[in-house]
Amino acid sequence: MSTTIRTAKELGTAISNDENQIIIEGGLGDAVIAINAVGPVAWAVALGAIGVAIAGIVVTAGTAGTGAPVGLVSEGLAAPALIASLGSASTTTTAIGIVAAGGGVGVLTYMRKYMAKRECGKVILTKRG
Repeated sequence: MSTTIRTAKELGTAISNDENQIIIEGGLGDAVIAINAVGPVAWAVALGAIGVAIAGIVVTAGTAGTGAPVGLVSEGLAAPALIASLGSASTTTTAIGIVAAGGGVGVLTYMRKYMAKRECGKVILTKRG
């Protein structure tokens, strides 16, 4: 089954739903290609930093804003490592959005199990064997 998406939230959901093929329209495809191209060492750094960033978001959201200083500090610490690992701020923002929508950093690891290719202005993710 294939699904067509345009947002990081839709991508996170599609990956969590274990779709066989995901068709990505719009600029999101560039970030997905960049995420899939990250090497194994940079990937380990990126996953750790994303975990810290997501924890900061959860702390801030779970305290009705009273935990905002803690959340901002953890996100501020994670951002440089993420940008260095993933190559750009927009790719980093996309990765965090996918993680938030997909329910955890595992969704990005799972996304890397898809083969990504460009076709007719879209990016097609196809589950590998």
